[in-house]
Amino acid sequence: MSQLKTITRPTQGKRGLFRELWRQRELQFMALPALIALVLFSFLPLFGLQIAFKDYKMNMGMFGGEWVGLKHFSAFFTDPNVMPVLWNTIGLSVIKAFFTIPLPILFALLLNEVIHAPFKKVVQTVSYFPYFLSWSVISLMAITWLSPQSGFINNFLTSVGILKEPYFFLGEPNAFWGISIGLDIWKNLGYSSIIYLAAMSNVDQEVTEAAVIDGAGRFKRMLHVTLPAILPTVMVLLIINIGNLLRGGSNFDISYNLMNSLNQPRSEILDTYVLKTGISMGRFSYATAIGLLQSLVASILLISANGISKVTTGESYF
Repeated sequence: MSQLKTITRPTQGKRGLFRELWRQRELQFMALPALIALVLFSFLPLFGLQIAFKDYKMNMGMFGGEWVGLKHFSAFFTDPNVMPVLWNTIGLSVIKAFFTIPLPILFALLLNEVIHAPFKKVVQTVSYFPYFLSWSVISLMAITWLSPQSGFINNFLTSVGILKEPYFFLGEPNAFWGISIGLDIWKNLGYSSIIYLAAMSNVDQEVTEAAVIDGAGRFKRMLHVTLPAILPTVMVLLIINIGNLLRGGSNFDISYNLMNSLNQPRSEILDTYVLKTGISMGRFSYATAIGLLQSLVASILLISANGISKVTTGESYF
């Protein structure tokens, strides 16, 4: 009898699973498009990684071409143009993370303390609006604003005496990082703060009231009550940013739209280099090899950051 139960138990479990799926069929059908998109755009392309180990030719198809092993990976590490590109990619990502992680937290903390509701809504609307503009539009706006002939920034700086003559911002390599970081902060500051504001809405009000009774002012409540409550959210976003150090994020959009022959020494990043050298020149295997290396490094950084978080805070997020 016990053997019979052991044999029928998996079947009963499967029937129970299918019965539950059928009971939730409306929800499952709603999730189906996302699942199909995940398979089509995330899992199926993994078969194309074999191109990185071949001399791929378009007329031979994905499964054609001669196997060359690590030839394209070796070409990447011996390419003299790679080091400046890596420096730009990592440097921009690290500096942006230094600003784009704490500034939304600070903005959300300050916004959370605003009592006047209409003013708070206006500030939120104004700060969120740039996020909904595409990087192409923002890049065109930046080109117009920074123009040495008609840009209002040059006109303002020369009128107040900071500059003696108009400055060609987009033609100066050393100015590009500042422009890229400034545009990124302006576009994403308000929208990024939404996550932290949502986390702050879950702060235990009894703890806040207890802090008020104990005589804690607003600054101390932010520092000792609100900030510790949103620390898990901060750590998750920090880990994601560390994992994307070589991916560049918005760096690609800005560099692709604002890069020119004058600022290229500081605006060329790994993704634009892959686009130019790997795809525009038909070196598809080389581009795939670089993309695979980026994914491997991102995975290592992500796991390392999660391990550091577990050691330092006792929290692991995957």
